[in-house]
Amino acid sequence: MKRPIRISLAAALIAACALSTASPRVHAAAIDDGMPDQSSTDTPSSQGANWSDLAGGVTGRPYIASLSVTTNGATTQIVTNGTVTTAAPTTVGAVTVVISPSNLCKAGSTNNCYATPNRVGVTLAYVKQAGQLGHNFSAPTATLSPAITAASVFDMTIGLNSVGKKLGWTWMNGTPTFWKTENLGQDNATARVKFSLSDSPGIDYQDPKAQRCTTIPVSECDADKSTQDTLGMQMVLSLDTTLVAAFAGALFATNAAVIGSLDLASGETPSLTYGIAGPHRLSDGTVRKGKFYGFLSDAVLESQFKIPATETDMTKLLSVARTAESKSTADAGTDTVTWSKWTAADNGTDGRLVTISDISFSAPKFKVTKVGSSGSSSPSVGSGSGSMQAINGMKFATKSRTITLTGTGMSGLTYKATATLGAVTKAGSCKLAGTKLTCTVKATKAGSWKVKVTPSKSGATGASWSRAIKVK
Repeated sequence: MKRPIRISLAAALIAACALSTASPRVHAAAIDDGMPDQSSTDTPSSQGANWSDLAGGVTGRPYIASLSVTTNGATTQIVTNGTVTTAAPTTVGAVTVVISPSNLCKAGSTNNCYATPNRVGVTLAYVKQAGQLGHNFSAPTATLSPAITAASVFDMTIGLNSVGKKLGWTWMNGTPTFWKTENLGQDNATARVKFSLSDSPGIDYQDPKAQRCTTIPVSECDADKSTQDTLGMQMVLSLDTTLVAAFAGALFATNAAVIGSLDLASGETPSLTYGIAGPHRLSDGTVRKGKFYGFLSDAVLESQFKIPATETDMTKLLSVARTAESKSTADAGTDTVTWSKWTAADNGTDGRLVTISDISFSAPKFKVTKVGSSGSSSPSVGSGSGSMQAINGMKFATKSRTITLTGTGMSGLTYKATATLGAVTKAGSCKLAGTKLTCTVKATKAGSWKVKVTPSKSGATGASWSRAIKVK
């Protein structure tokens, strides 16, 4: 289930979107980059759930299996054959990584949380002092060992362990050059990524205009400017089970944003919608511009978009366009789009990398569809019935076991909603006012209901939009 979440510096999920990897504009005196070390996220806490609250304890959490960095042609191996029990470095200036759970239930609690985390944060850090780390690599408070620059290239392999068996999409604040997942769905699954550091904005979580900047899926971000701009790397591993199976292990990345999210529509004309959020301006008051990177493997291009691996010009077959769901997502920008080829030998996986440059903020969304399609999850059906568009920008909420869905439909179509749990299926109702679609379904008991909305016209039906929605 997708639900809004707050991502805090203390949880090590500081985000990023899209500037160049040049040194960021930083007001050194104002920088706050303190964060807890790995032991702090592994042991019980009165402040929230830690890995110790996971069923079976810390042994099930993801871990860094390997980590190295290359700077000025010299490679330093930081972690070799790492496991959950590998001791984190304590030497001041040493480089390390912290892995933290998000939305995990604290022992004894079941309110607005999960038995296993639905997101996992991964943050590159350095040791400031005993038990205290920093994440700002543009102005570290200790002499780093090894030396790190904006041009340094890291090579990191994450052992996903039992928690990571449901890996969906991965978002990172960084510039990726290599991505490979193996054995997904198993306890020995791994994700390997090579990257350089990226700019990362801080935001004031006490500011009401900034409080929705870290919700997933991305919806709005009205923060005027960042509190600070630093250099680092953060990742979010999404463990939601709503992702279309073919997209498991998907990667996208940003520079200078707060967070990113991925939404999918399946069917004969699938679409991907990437959302990224960040303050309008840098901390020095200048306009924030950014970059976005999205990787589509040849397997996804062939199975979902029917595009062969031999295709040489992606611009003729895939459209990348900014959506306009709200004032936040419709902000203007030139949004230059380029495609590049990735190979397994050089980049870990065969596929294509789309790069969007010159992005303006606050919460832009970019929709990828096949050229000539409606970009929805519904195919054209029936002679003269036209293209049946399902729902764009779908959002949902639950209250008193009533599921309410809202999105954008297509005038002239009829929509039907159902919710299924095991052998129980409940019919709902849908209303279309112009293009605003609202559907409600009453769930009769707690559980993970499969909700489906199907468009129809003149007796013909299109492909359905569906999600698994947890009802308590």
